[in-house]
Amino acid sequence: MKMLKQEAVNWEKILIVDDDRILGKFLQSYLSGFGFAVEHLLDGQAMPRFLEKNRIDLVVLDVVLPNKDGIYWLRWLRQYHPHIRTILTSVKNDEDNRLIGLESGAMDFLSKPFHDKELLIRINNILRKKSLFDGHRAVTVGDLTLDFENNMVTKYDEKIRLTLLESNILKLLYLNMGAPVSRDDIMLQGRGASYHPLDRSIDIHVNKLRKKIEEDPSNPLYIRTVRGKGYCLHVNDYYV
Repeated sequence: MKMLKQEAVNWEKILIVDDDRILGKFLQSYLSGFGFAVEHLLDGQAMPRFLEKNRIDLVVLDVVLPNKDGIYWLRWLRQYHPHIRTILTSVKNDEDNRLIGLESGAMDFLSKPFHDKELLIRINNILRKKSLFDGHRAVTVGDLTLDFENNMVTKYDEKIRLTLLESNILKLLYLNMGAPVSRDDIMLQGRGASYHPLDRSIDIHVNKLRKKIEEDPSNPLYIRTVRGKGYCLHVNDYYV
């Protein structure tokens, strides 16, 4: 638990929207112990006025709420507060429900009941990536300019459009530059809760990405295969 506390983003603001009063109070206490400022609302109806007066970085939003459900409020957040990250929670642990949530803009999906430590890890992962890219619309890697906001790579003044999944794969490799990332981790981060452990299509997507950004996809300079470990973004000597 000490390690997780050191990794937490200090005083990022989290909003719990859940009609379970006991769970909300527990998460407030638990997450506050890791350096987060946490608020709790029992109903999405209170969010518009609350967000007018408060800055929030991430919302943990339950699907089952009084009045309008969490999917409605997730879509509302995407329209009026697109900068706010969201984790959707639900006792409805079916594939359709997860896919609807992810397609509506949730960055992650967590089935109830969940372990408090798992929620903390997922929050840290989302906010750590957010902090790395805040204020950086594009980053330079070798001869490439990576624009994750617009899902685009610029190479020698040529703009190359990426799919959302390709952009997510490249972003994850960039965030871990110098270290291999496993196929399972790439697919889990790229597709979120819609990923199935038996899905081995990652190699197809990586090959498509290589064809777009590499001079010679069969002998890649940037996205290297690390035998038995996955893939790694390599730039000159920045490789371990």
